[in-house]
Amino acid sequence: MGNFIFRRIETLFLWSSGANLEVLEQVPTEKSKYFGIGGTIVFTALMASFAGGYGFFTAFKSFELAIPFGIFWGCLIFNLDRYIVASFGVGDGKKTISKQEVIEAFPRLLMAIILGFVISTPLELKLFEKEINAKIDTDISLVQKKIIRSATEDVQIKSLNQEKSKLEKDNLSRQNIIDSKKTFWEQSEKDKNDEWNTGKFSGKVGKGGYYTDLLEKAKNAGVDYQKIDSQYSALNIKDFGQIDKINKKIEQREEQLRKEVANQKTVQAQNDGLLARLSALNELTKKEWTLWASKWLITLLFIFIEIAPILFKMMTERGPYDDIIDRIKHDTMVRQLEIQSELNQEINSSLKISEQKSIMKMEKEIQTYEELLNEISKVKKELSIISINKWKEEQLAILNNPTSPPPSDSIS
Repeated sequence: MGNFIFRRIETLFLWSSGANLEVLEQVPTEKSKYFGIGGTIVFTALMASFAGGYGFFTAFKSFELAIPFGIFWGCLIFNLDRYIVASFGVGDGKKTISKQEVIEAFPRLLMAIILGFVISTPLELKLFEKEINAKIDTDISLVQKKIIRSATEDVQIKSLNQEKSKLEKDNLSRQNIIDSKKTFWEQSEKDKNDEWNTGKFSGKVGKGGYYTDLLEKAKNAGVDYQKIDSQYSALNIKDFGQIDKINKKIEQREEQLRKEVANQKTVQAQNDGLLARLSALNELTKKEWTLWASKWLITLLFIFIEIAPILFKMMTERGPYDDIIDRIKHDTMVRQLEIQSELNQEINSSLKISEQKSIMKMEKEIQTYEELLNEISKVKKELSIISINKWKEEQLAILNNPTSPPPSDSIS
């Protein structure tokens, strides 16, 4: 069972390298070289499949879409890599890489480098996922703090609070006046009663000069208190109503700002996509040298994996497999040339036969035309003889009978 599985894997890797399996069976010593090239292509396709699936999941947040897209992306990269390697050939067949080989392989190397970037980027996002998530969360927190700070510094709320503070200050001031008037009136009433009951100021109980003065003072204080209380209480009630309105406006404005914060949170949560992650990774690599170095090491690793099969082919010496392939190509080319030559000969023969048929047809038509002309000439000659004989007879008739009218001179 294990041997069967290994044979299947070997066949897959050899086929993935772009090699001719029938030819490789003739040269088993060449299998290890193409086995390594095919394995590199297969594993690169698997990594591309994981990278593509993760990138698609990051963008659309759906496993149902990410899995088939990842498989499709892996197959696409596999097909491109296999074509790039298979179309390069064997180079100059030496261990060293020549300048001419680099020039010939440059388009394929460029494609492989681009594929390396494409494959490595989603995997880098996955490898640095925790750091990226932390960066995105930090950015969200900063935005939220900024919104909250702007809410506390909101001009409208500041203005309403200032107006509210002024009204509250005015109310407090008026209330203090009311309370002081009330306290003075209550004290005057107490002094008056104390004077009446105990003679607190005059030393005599009952109505006296002090009592009369204190009674007048208490009455005036009561009138003053009632007046001030009536006026200021109305103003206070009005201001309290205004303060309630201001409080409602402040609550409405704060609710509006809270909704803006909530909306911003939603936007930030939705912004956790591929572009946001790429931007976060870019900012992190600018700030942290170790992260920048790690990112580029991973990128270069994938680029090397992508161009490795081509480099291996450029550095590989020419082997019997390449000789057989060249012989097959040469045989195929010679056979095709022979087929083309035979086809050209057939075409030339057909043209010659057609030309000969045309010539024969033309000669036959000319012969037929000449015979027709001869017949026409004979008929004209016979008609001329007949006309001459008729004219002769007419002339003889005139000579024999002079009285008859002369015939026409024309010979028809």
